[in-house]
Amino acid sequence: MSSSYECKLSEELQKKALENLREDENLRNQSLDQFREWIEKHPRIKKCPMDANFLLRFLRTKKFSVPDALKLLENYLTTRKVLPQVFDGLTLDDPALKHCVSNGMILILPEPDKEGRVVISYNAECFDTSKYTATDANRVLNFALQLACFDERAQICGIAHAMDWGTVTLSLVSLLTIPHIKNITQCLQKTFPLRHGIFFIINLPTYCVAVFKLALSCFSEKLRKRFHVVKNWDRVHEEIGSSVLAKEDGGTIPRLELAKKMIDLAEKHREEILSQNDFDIEVSDRDINFGNTHDADLDAAIVGSFRKINVD
Repeated sequence: MSSSYECKLSEELQKKALENLREDENLRNQSLDQFREWIEKHPRIKKCPMDANFLLRFLRTKKFSVPDALKLLENYLTTRKVLPQVFDGLTLDDPALKHCVSNGMILILPEPDKEGRVVISYNAECFDTSKYTATDANRVLNFALQLACFDERAQICGIAHAMDWGTVTLSLVSLLTIPHIKNITQCLQKTFPLRHGIFFIINLPTYCVAVFKLALSCFSEKLRKRFHVVKNWDRVHEEIGSSVLAKEDGGTIPRLELAKKMIDLAEKHREEILSQNDFDIEVSDRDINFGNTHDADLDAAIVGSFRKINVD
């Protein structure tokens, strides 16, 4: 891994990076130098990757605020340390991961949306609750988010999520306890160095409303405003663009064919994913117990969130 950054961005992406993040060569180099210095002095971080490509993910997510990037890195390493069951061995050697990815449960779509954002598409139809657990579902999500982190388009333009809840079975919902829901939302919101632009919740069934409200309560107010519950794919087509989606969702390429591209992407980044297990951070009892169901902040958020969902 290189300590220096070799810019391979297109002119369009360089322009977006400057407009969205204030990023240019000078800011990038200065921020990387300062970030490394602060990491080396951090009292809890004992070891972590220090190459430019890894560190830039955190800097870009926080628009080159080094203190904010350091906090995000701390969250990332801490969550990985206290939740090894949902981070260790995130490769297609894992039978549950291989099955879900091969069947298109979660896809990083090859083409960006109209805003240049990387699109992640979700369809839980293939998730077999007789074989797999809520932890497996969390691992599938983390696997996709980890892969998305490698994409500089995602780092600069952000992520658009298209989640088809119409395929979520009642048996899958029954697996999602409060600790599992909190782990999933923690990984989405506070762990991975990604900028989440928009979430579309499509075809939300009645039996999923309560668990969706519970999950929503775990997000910040800023992110909650980016969730849009829609009855069908029409608005998704308007804002993301139908052509980038799977054929089953209004696009042109079948979901299983897109799943093969996801497998190729996973194999391309296999060693990079495994190399990120080489870290160490000191954690406290509070860190270890962050998924405790008696979390007072979470309980307060849940009470405040159970209100009517507006469907667009």
